[in-house]
Amino acid sequence: MAQQDYILRMIEMAGQALIRLRRRLLGQEADPAEVEDELRQIAGRSSLDLDFLRSVSLDTLVLLVSPAGEPEPGRTWITAELFLVDGLRSEAVGDPDGARACYERALRLYALLDPGIVARGMPEVAERVEEVRGRLEAL
Repeated sequence: MAQQDYILRMIEMAGQALIRLRRRLLGQEADPAEVEDELRQIAGRSSLDLDFLRSVSLDTLVLLVSPAGEPEPGRTWITAELFLVDGLRSEAVGDPDGARACYERALRLYALLDPGIVARGMPEVAERVEEVRGRLEAL
């Protein structure tokens, strides 16, 4: 039980860091190079490798967030958020193809989550799906 609480707390901390980073990007208050470094740090603290996640196919990505056969909500959420923020970073540096790839990955991952799940301090899944779809349409 204590280990599960620790894991949930780590997911919550990573989620909050990603939300703050997203807000800074949207407010044009972040240097995209710094965002890249922060994304790598957040991913690392969540036992994820950003370069590896970027390199695998969508199907493999789904398998990675589903180690026991079913998507693990915390890992899926954090990975989707990583790709959402990475897409915003790609947009900020003028890379619409990179942004599209990130948003498509984020959308696929958010689709794996139960829309009824609400984590403390995190936006609802439906809200994120709507945001990502809007960003894809705008590209």
